[in-house]
Amino acid sequence: MTVLALRDAAVTLGGRTIWQRASFDVEAGSITAVLGPNGSGKSTLLNLILGLVPLAEGSLQVFGEHPHRGNRRVGYMAQARGADAMSAMTGRDYVSLGYDGPRFGWGRDRAKRAVVGRALALTGTTSFADRPLRSLSGGQRQRIALAHATVFKPELLLLDEPLASLDLAAQAEIVDLINLIRDTTGAAVIVVAHDLNPLAPIVDRVLWIARHQVRGGPVDDVVNEEVLSDLYGHPVEIIVTPRGRRVIVGLEEEFAHPHPHGHDHSHEGPHEHFAEIYDEETR
Repeated sequence: MTVLALRDAAVTLGGRTIWQRASFDVEAGSITAVLGPNGSGKSTLLNLILGLVPLAEGSLQVFGEHPHRGNRRVGYMAQARGADAMSAMTGRDYVSLGYDGPRFGWGRDRAKRAVVGRALALTGTTSFADRPLRSLSGGQRQRIALAHATVFKPELLLLDEPLASLDLAAQAEIVDLINLIRDTTGAAVIVVAHDLNPLAPIVDRVLWIARHQVRGGPVDDVVNEEVLSDLYGHPVEIIVTPRGRRVIVGLEEEFAHPHPHGHDHSHEGPHEHFAEIYDEETR
């Protein structure tokens, strides 16, 4: 079943084109990684699906309808700074916000407690849910954020940089959890990331956004030298390490100087992390 269908779409913000001529589908139960340099419009894509940003051209159907705010069939996990802003809250209280939003308050609502408890159990966070967010590790906070996003068992789950600022072990735990959520609920998952390597074992398709363009398809059809060289307008080389990780060479300038009108917020391009991994594997 097709969960999302984008056709010949363009997005403009402040009179500037973010990306254009984009077409792709997302199928139920699939995991799609959204990649590209800072400011290319990856988070903008999620805002479009959430009904927060309008299309300038083309069409978008989410479950056969135009996207709209408050769609409980769509779950959303914001970048980590969203949870940090509420660090005095307990994990359980933060997850509860996914249930009742501005009407926050536990009261004696058994239905709410049951729904929140189920989300905590699914994400393996029950044991530390009653601790303040500020006392949790980065990986634990990300697991709580995933519980928040899955309160209503969404059929489409949008994750904005769920692996940011985590060490490799914590990244692997979150990747396993994303896969578990997909397998348990059957939800389609769209993950914005800067590094494909941690997600590679579970990803079905890739969307790569750069220079106002969007290329989508199976991983090997998009993350190859021909497509990326064409997308960026200059030669790009891909080196596969002995462990099967992809090191992408030739994107340093793009990632060092992102488009000024973008709305993604992150601290490093994938070339930095790929180079670090390659150095470690070849010592």
